[in-house]
Amino acid sequence: MRKNFLSTKIKSIVIITPEKSLSKKIKDSFLLVKNTDTKEYNNIFNNLNIIFVTNKNGYANEFFMPEKIWFINKSLVKNNNLNWLASLIIHESFHATQFKNGKYILSLDKLEKPATKIQQKFLYKLKDYSAVKDVKTTLKKEYWKEMNEDKKSFIYFRNLLNLLENKKIELKEIK
Repeated sequence: MRKNFLSTKIKSIVIITPEKSLSKKIKDSFLLVKNTDTKEYNNIFNNLNIIFVTNKNGYANEFFMPEKIWFINKSLVKNNNLNWLASLIIHESFHATQFKNGKYILSLDKLEKPATKIQQKFLYKLKDYSAVKDVKTTLKKEYWKEMNEDKKSFIYFRNLLNLLENKKIELKEIK
C-alpha cells in the first residue's frame, strides 16, 4: 500500500491524492459547483473535511462519518468528466446531512435515492441531460449493490482511514 500522498486545501477541506492531476480535477470540480450553485458549494464545506483519492482503480467510494471523510478510487476521478465529478461531490456531501438528521442508519437504498436526487438536480442546472440519464440508470440498477461487492476497496478505505488517523501517511503539500 502506497503511504505517500499529495495534499492541498480548498478552503477548509483537505484534498489528498496520489497524483497532482487528480488534485487539479477535484479543484476544477469545486469551481464548477461554486459557479453553478453557491448554496451547494457552501454546504460542501459544512459536510466534508477530507476528500481522499486513493491510488486504487475501481468504482467504489465510501463516506465516513463522523470523520466527514470521503474515500474515492482514482479511476472514478480519472474516468469521469467535471460535471459528473462535481455532482458526485454534492451527492457524497449530502450523506453528512443525512447523518446529522439521524438517517445514516437507514438502508443503502434509502440513503442513496435522496442523495442521487440532489445529484440529478445539480446536473439539471448544468443542463447535462446525458449525465442525468446516467444517474437515473444507475439508480434503477441500484449500483450500490454492485459497489458493495467490491470488498477489497472498502477494506482498503478502512486501512487508509486507520493510517491517516495514526499519522502513518506522509502528505506532501502542493499548491
